Amino acid sequence: MKILQVLILLSLAINLGAQPLSSSFEIRYFTNDHKANGETDFKGETEWLNTEQRISFLEKFAGFSSAYFKNPGLDKEIVTNDEIKDLISHIKPQPLTNVRKTIPLNGWKSYGYKNGFNDLKKKGIESWVQFPGTTISEGTLLIDHTTINRKIDSLKWRFSVECKVKTISDNGCSLTLCDGKIPVISVGIKNGEISSTSGTELVKNRIERTGWTNLVIEGDLTQKRFNLYVNGTLLQYYIPMMKSTSSTITDFSIHSEGKTQIDDIFIFNHLLTGEVGFPYLSKVVADENFEEKPDVEGWQTINFDDRQWTDTDLPAVHGGIREKEEDFYLRKKILVGDYERATLVLETLDPGGEVWVNNEVVAVIRDRHPYELDITDYLKKNQENLIAIRVKPYYAKFPMAHTPTDHHIGWFLGRTVLVLSSKCMIKNAEIVTKETGKTAFQSHKINIQFPDPNFFKGSLEINYYPWFPEEGDKVATFSQEANIRPRINNEYNIEFAIPSPKLWSSDAPNLYKVEFILKDKDGKPIDDFVTTTGIRKIEQRNGELLINGRPEMLNGTQIMGFRTPIETIAKYNRCAPKEIIAEEMLMIKKMGANLLRMHVHSEAGISDGINDPRYAELADQMGIYLIWSTAAWIRTSEPWNLDFEGYPEYMKQVFNHPSIVIWEAANHPNKFKDYDISYTNDFIQKIYQTISSCDQSRLISPTTFWLHTHYANYNGTKDFKGNSITPVPEYMADMVTRGSQDAYSGYGASWTNIRKAPNEWAASCLAANDKAYFNFEHEESAAQPNWELSKGKPWYLLQSYEWEYDEGSIGRRLTTDEWRISQAWQAFSAWESMKKQILLGYDGFSWCCLHGGANMGTYQKPLIDNSRHPKLAFYINKMVFQKT
Repeated sequence: MKILQVLILLSLAINLGAQPLSSSFEIRYFTNDHKANGETDFKGETEWLNTEQRISFLEKFAGFSSAYFKNPGLDKEIVTNDEIKDLISHIKPQPLTNVRKTIPLNGWKSYGYKNGFNDLKKKGIESWVQFPGTTISEGTLLIDHTTINRKIDSLKWRFSVECKVKTISDNGCSLTLCDGKIPVISVGIKNGEISSTSGTELVKNRIERTGWTNLVIEGDLTQKRFNLYVNGTLLQYYIPMMKSTSSTITDFSIHSEGKTQIDDIFIFNHLLTGEVGFPYLSKVVADENFEEKPDVEGWQTINFDDRQWTDTDLPAVHGGIREKEEDFYLRKKILVGDYERATLVLETLDPGGEVWVNNEVVAVIRDRHPYELDITDYLKKNQENLIAIRVKPYYAKFPMAHTPTDHHIGWFLGRTVLVLSSKCMIKNAEIVTKETGKTAFQSHKINIQFPDPNFFKGSLEINYYPWFPEEGDKVATFSQEANIRPRINNEYNIEFAIPSPKLWSSDAPNLYKVEFILKDKDGKPIDDFVTTTGIRKIEQRNGELLINGRPEMLNGTQIMGFRTPIETIAKYNRCAPKEIIAEEMLMIKKMGANLLRMHVHSEAGISDGINDPRYAELADQMGIYLIWSTAAWIRTSEPWNLDFEGYPEYMKQVFNHPSIVIWEAANHPNKFKDYDISYTNDFIQKIYQTISSCDQSRLISPTTFWLHTHYANYNGTKDFKGNSITPVPEYMADMVTRGSQDAYSGYGASWTNIRKAPNEWAASCLAANDKAYFNFEHEESAAQPNWELSKGKPWYLLQSYEWEYDEGSIGRRLTTDEWRISQAWQAFSAWESMKKQILLGYDGFSWCCLHGGANMGTYQKPLIDNSRHPKLAFYINKMVFQKT
C-alpha cells in the first residue's frame, strides 16, 4: 500500500511586492486504501489510522512544524530579560494632578515578623557558631580554619542548596553534602577556580573573583545528577554523580582552609506524594541569613528603629513557605505642608490589616476592597508624619485543583497614594464612549463631595489631551456651573463631543489624558482629578463582537497566577512583581494575540480573583483586550460565594481602562443543577444588576460555563432536561454575552468531537446570529515540555494528571521520550479545532493557560513551559490569530 504525505503551504500578500502578511501550513495523510474515503477521524468513529500510524504522522508534524516556526529544537525562550526591562522602561506612568497634590507613596520600610521570632532566630544562629573558629560578623557567618558539620532532614529525592560565599584568604573553602560520612556532592572555591566533585568525578571552572559568589546546587538523587549555578549562571549542567553514590543526604558541611564568609544558606527539599494532582511537597530544611530578628514592639511610632527593615516600593508582598505566618509591617515617613483635606488611597490591603497614622489607628480592614481613608485629622501639617500598615498573613484553607502545595498565598499592600486637596473634592470620575465616528461623544459621571455645613458654588471644567503614544495639546474642553450641596455625594453627568477622535483598539491603542478641574465662584481652580482613557465603543450585534463599529475577535489566553520557582509560587500568586507582569504581556503579544483573560485563583468557595490595575495600565498601552474578573470573582462551586458587595468597588478602581472589554463574574460555578430553575434565574438577575448598575458599556459574562446553568439554549426557554422554562429578562439583556468552555479536542476527546462541532449549546447560540459567542477556555489538551530544559528541577519527567488524555485522543500514553509527539498532538488538534470554530462563527478564544506553574509545575496544558519555552501550540495559536 502506498502512503503519501503531502504538505500544503498557504500564504497571502496584501500589498503588492510585500512579504506575506499571513502564512500557514497543513499536513495531510493520503493512501490508496478505499476504506479511507470520505471524512475520517484522526481517532474516533470514522478512524482509519491505527495508533502507531497516528504517532508516525505526529512525529512528522513535529519535525516539519518546529522547523517552519524556526525553533527545530523547541528550546528557544520566547521572552528575554532585556526585553522585559525594555518594556518596563517604556510604559508611561499615569499622569499626576496639577491642583491637588497627588503623592504616590514609595520608599517604604518593610519587615516580616511573628511572635517569638526573635528568640527562635537567636537559637538558630547559635547553632551555627557552636563550632570552634566560627563567629558572626556583620550579619554573616565567619569561618576561620575549621569545619562545620550539621545533621539535616534527609534529602531523598530532589532538592536545592543555595549559599553565598566570600573567601577572605586564598586558601579556599568547600561545601559538602554527605550521607553520614560519605561525601555525595562537594563544591569548592579556591584561587578564582570553582570545582565540583561527586565520587571520583571532578569538574573545574574559572570564575571571576568579585567578592561574593552565589552558589546553587540542584540535586536529583533518582537520576544521580546535579546542576551547579554560579552567580545566576548555569555553570555545570546535570553532572553525573558516582554510580555507587548513596540515595540519601543526611549531612551538610562547610570547610574553610582560611577565612571565609558565609551568608544566606537555603536548603529546599522536595518529597514525592504519589498524587498526580499534587505530585510533591516542598519543605524548608534550612533558611539562615545570620541576622537577628528584633521584636516589633512600637513599630507604629515615629521614633521606632527600623534600620534593619528592608527598603521597598509598592505593591509590596510577603508570604510563601519561607515567610509563612509572618505579619507584614510597613512604615513610611512623609513631610507634608498645608492642606484642607488629606485622603489615603489604598489599591488593596490583602487580605486585611491595620492602618496607623502617627500612632493612631485609622482603620482596621477585613477585606480586599480598595479603600479611601480620610486622614485629615490624623496628619500633622508642616511636620514629618508616619504612616504605618500591618498586613495580616494568609493561609488558603480551601485549596482547589492546580494550586501549589504551599498554601501560604502572598499577602500584600497595593499601591498607595496620599492626596492633599481642598475640602471640596472630586472623588471620582468615570468615562464612557457613547458614539464613535468623525466626532465621538463621551459621557462623564463625576462625584464631588463637600464635608462642610455650607453650600459650594463654582464650576466644573473637563479637558481632553492626547497622551499615548504621543502627548499633544488640548483637543476638547467643556465647562458648566457646579452647585455642590454639603455633606452628600453630588453626581454630575456630562456628555460632550470630541472632534476627530483617535480611537482605541488593539491595533491602535490611542489614549487621552482627561482632566477634571473644580473651580470656585471666582474661577480659581481649587481641585482636580486626572485619569487616562481611550475612546472606544463595545457592542455585540448580528452574532459578532464590534469594537468601534467593526467586527473583532478576542484571541488570546489566560493566566492562573502560578509561576515557578516553587519557593515563590504561592507568594506571587495574587501580587506578582512588575517583571512577571511584563513577561506575561510580552508573551501574549509575541503570540500575535490581543487578549488576556484574568483567571488568577488559589482557593475554592470564596471570592478569589485579583484586581491589579497594573495589568490594565500595560494593556491600555500595548493594545491588549482584557476579560476582567475583579477580586470578587469565583472559580467554581456555589455562585453565591461571589463578593457582590465588592464587585462595584473593584469596577470603579479600573473603570476608565479601555482595554477592559468584558466583566467576568465567575469561571464555572457548578451547583446550579442541584436546585430548581430559581437558583439560576436569581443568580443571573443578581449579578447582572450588580454589574450593570455600575457599567452598561462593556459586555457582561455572569459565567464562562453556561452549560452548568439550567439554560440549554440561546434564549433560555429550554432547560438541560428538555423542559420548557422562563428565564429572567436579564439573561437576554443587550450586553450579556454567550459562550462556554468548548474543549472539542481536550480531556482525551476523540477527533469525532471536532468533526461534529459545534455542540448543541454552541449551535443554538451561533444560529441565533444575535450575541457574540466566545470560547472562554478551550481545547484543554496537554503537551509534555522539552524535558531536556528542566533537568534538575523538581518537576523533571513527572507526568501530569492529564497523561491519560493520550489514550483517548491518540491511542496510548506517550512516553517522556515522545514529548515532541505530545506537543505535535496539542498543536495539530488545536489548529483543526480552532480553524473550524472560526468558520462556525466563534468570536474569540482563551487558551488555558499561557505558561506553566500549576500543579507544582507539572500542568501540561499551557502554551509555554515553566521557563519561557514555547510549545508547538503557542506557534499554532499565532498562526490561527493571523489577520488575512
